[in-house]
Amino acid sequence: MDDLQIASDADSEQSLWRDWLASKAAKVRTRLFFFYSHWVRVVVAHLYSRYPHPLAEWNDYVNLASIGLLQAIDRFDPQLGNSFKAYAEPYIKGSVLKGLACYVKDRRTPESERLASLAQESGGGEDLSDLERIANVAIDLAFGYFLEMGVIEQEPVDNNPLSLYEAERGSLDLAELVKHLPANERQVIEGHYFQHLSFSQVSELMGVSKSRVSQLHGSALKRLRGAHRGIDDDQF
Repeated sequence: MDDLQIASDADSEQSLWRDWLASKAAKVRTRLFFFYSHWVRVVVAHLYSRYPHPLAEWNDYVNLASIGLLQAIDRFDPQLGNSFKAYAEPYIKGSVLKGLACYVKDRRTPESERLASLAQESGGGEDLSDLERIANVAIDLAFGYFLEMGVIEQEPVDNNPLSLYEAERGSLDLAELVKHLPANERQVIEGHYFQHLSFSQVSELMGVSKSRVSQLHGSALKRLRGAHRGIDDDQF
């Protein structure tokens, strides 16, 4: 079974590169990006432990590495017969180290982008009071933090088996909901929360405007909130 899975992955990888060479379409680059995302996190884990930075967090390393991955995808030529991972690793390492060298800690941008996105979504067409809109925005922000801290990196506060089980169960629930989002909303959530890309980077990756990414982000979190409550949303 393992050999069959390896063969299947290789076929999928080659197919993605053929599609990319033929079209250079943003949606194909996005698929390549997420195809290699697990491997990138393994590389990041090594860089994170070997090159600690007093101001940078895990998410910052992932973000910088993701930029390097995109650069490598744009410049790699699979027809030369080289391994993409061997080709891409120096780009990823270089992006991380250069980013850390001039890194200034500032979390205001992603948080303000999320808030603006959710505030815009909450104002659309619903017969809600101002208090209810504020409450919905707060709940959606919380879902975003759950995605960022729960699905991505599970770090329970202790080694109690029950704590580990509850963290894993909650993460799996949210991860499963994300899988059922419409494709464009899922790409925004995965890119922003799983790969820690800014809205601008997600818009470049997907080939859409930043305002469209903001809109998709707001609608995706609203959909996740409704699904998590067990509401039968016919759009989900």
